[in-house]
Amino acid sequence: MKKINWGIISSALIAREHLIPGIQQSKNSTVYGLASRNKNTALKISKAHKIPHSYDSYKKMYKDKNIQVVYNPLPNHLHLSSTIEACKNKKHVLLEKPITLKAKDVDKLIKVAKENKVIVKEAFMVRYHPQWLWVKKYIKDGKIGTLKSIQTSFSFFNDDPKNIRNIKKYGGGTVYDIGCYPVLISRFLLDKEPKRVVSSSIIHKTFKVDTLTSAILDFDGVFSTFTCSTQSALNQQVVITGTKKTIVIENPFNPKGQATNIIIYKGSSIFRKDNELKVIPKSNHYTNLVEAFSDHLIKKTKIDYGLMDAKKNMKVLDALFKSAKNKKWEKV
Repeated sequence: MKKINWGIISSALIAREHLIPGIQQSKNSTVYGLASRNKNTALKISKAHKIPHSYDSYKKMYKDKNIQVVYNPLPNHLHLSSTIEACKNKKHVLLEKPITLKAKDVDKLIKVAKENKVIVKEAFMVRYHPQWLWVKKYIKDGKIGTLKSIQTSFSFFNDDPKNIRNIKKYGGGTVYDIGCYPVLISRFLLDKEPKRVVSSSIIHKTFKVDTLTSAILDFDGVFSTFTCSTQSALNQQVVITGTKKTIVIENPFNPKGQATNIIIYKGSSIFRKDNELKVIPKSNHYTNLVEAFSDHLIKKTKIDYGLMDAKKNMKVLDALFKSAKNKKWEKV
């Protein structure tokens, strides 16, 4: 079977822990090389992960014609410039979320991708996990009745001043890092865009980034609410309520290769023991994401979530920041 050669830029933790193993476990992709600005780092990580080639600059990797796809997990503020450079070297790009720091900047990626006939996608792996595909079908089949609300809670604790999530000029903060997920899954489940949003944030006195944000997204009468924090206890949960049933997804975003539980509350009892448990077998959603991307090149499959979709997600994030600043509802 034909395999697509992937190149990794930077030694980011998400690349080492998730994307590199995800590619190596895939049926249609292989990790051909890794680039770091530090030659020794590139060699060390490549050796540790059995990657055959290493580069001491991103540019050298972009110039290697053996690589078809670049995975880009650089800090948020570097997403735009580094991806433009990769596109100009005829590389397809899987770019970490958030795709840019402003929705208008996505237009620059749309332009350069079109000019160079390459694919650029935002790396939201959750859309490729069987649990989300199951939940979406369950809702579409009318099993919960009419969908009324989506509630998301997502948090972890990180107060390291050197961590990019806590550095404003690098695009740090809660909304960019994890607030994008409840926005994404709401759009995914409803297949529409919110009309307006309202949000409020706690801004760290030293870091100057939001460390806790709560928001309401109004999908024309269906409310998606979330509270996300980068300085709270580790927590993830999504509750989806309809007129007949409620679904609780216990590990919505980071199953880490484990089977996942979905609780279906049938509307007659609030006690878990009286309700239904749906177990979704373990699946590596990073591998699924990679295989779907490589299939665009091998099998010419239709691009499922392209740059226009990424721009729509960023427009919601833009509106959330504007609402928190202006302390009122904002149109998307």
